[in-house]
Amino acid sequence: MSIASKFLETIKRLSRNSTSIVKPAYGIPTVKFDASRVTDTVKADIRKNIMLLEEIDKNYFDQVYDGALRSISAGRDLSALCNVLKQLNIKGMTKRRAAEIALLLNNKATAIMNREHQKSLGIKQAVWLYSGAPCEINPKEPTGQDAAHKAANGKSFDVSKGMILDGKWTWPGIELGCRCVSKPVVRGFS
Repeated sequence: MSIASKFLETIKRLSRNSTSIVKPAYGIPTVKFDASRVTDTVKADIRKNIMLLEEIDKNYFDQVYDGALRSISAGRDLSALCNVLKQLNIKGMTKRRAAEIALLLNNKATAIMNREHQKSLGIKQAVWLYSGAPCEINPKEPTGQDAAHKAANGKSFDVSKGMILDGKWTWPGIELGCRCVSKPVVRGFS
């Protein structure tokens, strides 16, 4: 058995631990999210990002954090966090802004979980993939982020370091409005 074959077998075995196929009543297979992927690193990032949200008062921090954790642990249940934000009656919190916050926190958590998962599998390199959708919070007010992310498309980067874009280290899906993802590079396969 070649090294590449052994590596693939290890990836398959470890991947089975992170998700499992569940057969629902209608026969459509779905993937059940493994909540153990929500590590202390992910939780710390959630806390940090909630504190950066100007409209979230300290009095609401615990409720928003709990809602974000439930949303992410349920496998990106954006409506759960959106509903929490609307029910808190935060001054100026529109349905649209609640949805933006839910998407932001879930995207960042997903990017971190994917990066940690790749590192745990021994994957050192990945390729940046631009989604084709503008990587801007508001495409009508461009910041230049989209051009940098588009230019990064197809370029390899170190999974643990990220890539320097606009003078700072980042990863796909981390920046506000970023819709990029990464594709792991597995040696021995093209």
